[in-house]
Amino acid sequence: MCSLERDLVISLLDRGGTHQLQPLFTTAYTQNRAYFREVAAAGGPSGYISTSCSMIKGEKETVKLSVPFLVCRENTCKCGGYHVCSHWPRKVATCKMCTRDPTKNPDNRAVYKKFPMLADLSNQQLKRLLKHTRFIIRPQTPVLFEKCLPDNLNFPNVCRYYNSEGGCHRPCLFFHLCDKFVAGQCQKGDNCPRSHNFESEHNSKIVQTCSGIPLDSGSIVSVINHETSVTALAIEMLQADSRIHNQEVDICVWNLVGKCAKGGTCPLHHVTLPFWWQYESDGVWESWDIDSILILERAYANPVICTVEIRISDVIAVIDFPTMTMMEGGHRIRRLSTPPEHGTQFVGSLATSYHWHWEENNNIWHEFPSCVTQGKHSPQLELPSHVIEQTYLRGDSQLNFRISDSDFTLFFGGMQMKELGCSTVRRISRRPIYRTVPQCVGLIVGHDKTTHQYYTLVRDSVEAEWETVRGMMKMNNPISVKTICSNLLETQFSKRNKSTKTIFLFHPVTETMTPEGLSQHGLTPADTPTAMKKYGTGIHLAVSEEYAMYFGCNTRAVVAVECVVGKYGRGKPTDTQPPVSERGVRLQSCVNNVHNPEVFVLYDVMAVRPRFWISF
Repeated sequence: MCSLERDLVISLLDRGGTHQLQPLFTTAYTQNRAYFREVAAAGGPSGYISTSCSMIKGEKETVKLSVPFLVCRENTCKCGGYHVCSHWPRKVATCKMCTRDPTKNPDNRAVYKKFPMLADLSNQQLKRLLKHTRFIIRPQTPVLFEKCLPDNLNFPNVCRYYNSEGGCHRPCLFFHLCDKFVAGQCQKGDNCPRSHNFESEHNSKIVQTCSGIPLDSGSIVSVINHETSVTALAIEMLQADSRIHNQEVDICVWNLVGKCAKGGTCPLHHVTLPFWWQYESDGVWESWDIDSILILERAYANPVICTVEIRISDVIAVIDFPTMTMMEGGHRIRRLSTPPEHGTQFVGSLATSYHWHWEENNNIWHEFPSCVTQGKHSPQLELPSHVIEQTYLRGDSQLNFRISDSDFTLFFGGMQMKELGCSTVRRISRRPIYRTVPQCVGLIVGHDKTTHQYYTLVRDSVEAEWETVRGMMKMNNPISVKTICSNLLETQFSKRNKSTKTIFLFHPVTETMTPEGLSQHGLTPADTPTAMKKYGTGIHLAVSEEYAMYFGCNTRAVVAVECVVGKYGRGKPTDTQPPVSERGVRLQSCVNNVHNPEVFVLYDVMAVRPRFWISF
């Protein structure tokens, strides 16, 4: 334990947890002149804080206390956190248990071993320090410590047997590398009898298993030496444009993949993760830091967890997931995510998958499908989560299903499940399936390869494609044709054109539209000019290229779209979905004239595939 860090922590405790950098160290130098040498060896106060302090963080010219572990108020669990009385921090002055020495608690041995400086603090100083923790596990929430830690994934260490005289001759889960090479101290170079190769069969398997993302040798050494983590490296790979709207929209997957072709005109959120958490402060949405976002996301994915406590500035706020509020409803919170897996648009593996759960009793949750014990009945519940998810996304208020002669109803408004003829009402929950950051990065690695799901390309059309375009034209001869290639849109369209005839229609080119943007996002109802929306609110497509160009942005260009129109009916300007036929069946699209359609209106974006960008 470094006594300098202890004195710095005590000084910060006396100043409310925050102080200026230089005055803080000046005070420490007056206490012990030897401290100056330690700080000078570390390259100055900032370098000393970043390399030698575990309880202090520096922000420019300011330093503050930061407790790097969680505090648990459940004394009976074995979670690995720092255990205190369940009355903490409100009744510590009157509670007898709070006056006991927490160092004698056997559940805290792991924390004291990792942070030995804690043993040099008095009980009063320790209690004051713990008030600067950020996350607290409550006794009412039966969740393990591992469930609420950010995913700072690391590699295993170098095998000590491999570096011994006998070597390692057994199945091993550690790196077979020269330990001096990893520490940067090997002087033998190519003459070293031990491996310096990270790409050997044994070592490459460990890298692939533990990370799943491509890493160079320097990054691997940094992770082994605990200078960084796999999660931190993965987040750097996802660093992209950052722009968040106030509206409730989805996260743009193309910004995560590399670069969104729509740029500043994209109506979706641009963030660095496929999930994001914000809280409302004075009418403005503020984002949490990355570690907080990872902890909140992992906690939210567990239906058992209803509340999490988090420190914001000097206030400990209780976050309530069922109501998505904090501080007893005083502030709203929100979770941003990529589009749902079973939503109206296919966005590939980066889509957010949701699972549905039902509560048995006493906060014991089971995932659909499972077994429900209701009254005297014990039916086998075989309702898959994806069926519930599709019904929920359609906007239906409830879902009725029958199993083993028992009728059940899911009420989405109150998130409840009830059996017909039984008074017991059970809660249901919709939570996302958690994915680590390296798993997300692994989904986009290699997106420049032609076989990758997120591969896109805009190229000049070949002669056969020119002939196809000329066959569509009714009045004009094109001077330029570009082919829009997208594996994602191709997969999306294949879900609609199975054994169904497709036709080519035309869409106008607007000011914000580009071929690259179409190859990523496809066509949506927002792309259709307002002046053209005469028969509904969906995507308007014309049979004639002249009609489409009339609504364009003074550009003699159109987009040729392959689409599945299906059965159609007459559309109205106020329609938000296709009408219902006389037989009570929902149609697939709308038209301006049923007998001689010139304009088609489609609401299913998966049934629309931009093929060619045609200029005249």
